[in-house]
Amino acid sequence: MKNTCSARKEARTLLFKLGCTGAIFAVVNKNFGQRDSEVEKATGPLCGGILQEGHQCGMLWGAALAAGTEANRRMKDSSAATSLAISTARDLVNSFNQRKSSVNCRDITNCNQKSMLGQIKFFITGKPLNCARLIGRWAPEAISTADKSLSLSPETSTKPIVSCTSILAEKMGASKEKAMMLAGFAGGIGLSGNACGALGAAVYLKAEKWFRESPDDKRFIVPGSEEIMRDFLLENRGEVRCRKICGKTFASAEEHSEYMRNGGCRKLIDLLASA
Repeated sequence: MKNTCSARKEARTLLFKLGCTGAIFAVVNKNFGQRDSEVEKATGPLCGGILQEGHQCGMLWGAALAAGTEANRRMKDSSAATSLAISTARDLVNSFNQRKSSVNCRDITNCNQKSMLGQIKFFITGKPLNCARLIGRWAPEAISTADKSLSLSPETSTKPIVSCTSILAEKMGASKEKAMMLAGFAGGIGLSGNACGALGAAVYLKAEKWFRESPDDKRFIVPGSEEIMRDFLLENRGEVRCRKICGKTFASAEEHSEYMRNGGCRKLIDLLASA
């Protein structure tokens, strides 16, 4: 594992270049000997808790992406890779929760960044510096948590382990590698029941496609992303949390897989895939 001080310094530096999601993804991914500038850039819309909506902190989305990427490198079998990505994402959520009382950006910053006044408050009250301190403290923990979790044997099952987010990614035309990268978003990141992982995956994939076609664009929120959020909210009557949409939280990757095999969230995934 890279030196703790260097991880802290690099995470803080990258925060102001890539945003919180891209910074953590880059630092954790680099620990595994990899860098992917295309992914780093496309993570922008996940900052601020998905399009600045205040859901899970962007750091969690980025760490889960890196974990899914590494799980896919280590496991040739997609079922094992999915299981490992989900369990590692769960451990990352637990690690973050030990440092902050909430995983949600709006609770952490106490700012509604969707409003102009909220954005002004975010900057004049020094919240970017608070985020820099947080990412500096959590980056080494995210690395060590991912290292430890990815070294464990994945959950086994007599039936294939699947992720709602990987299913969505494949419907949107993503490669197996990309689908596995997103696997840990399942169930609101690591089955935690928070904001829908499939929504986060759709927003990410929309951004990745945009930047592939418009590589010189510098914006964080790409065209079409807001429409994805709008349609999602209309479909779910304003609800974003996985545990409310599904009516439950999932105790294991196998339980989540069974839910998906029985048609769970099919209509929602079809909606997001058509975005």
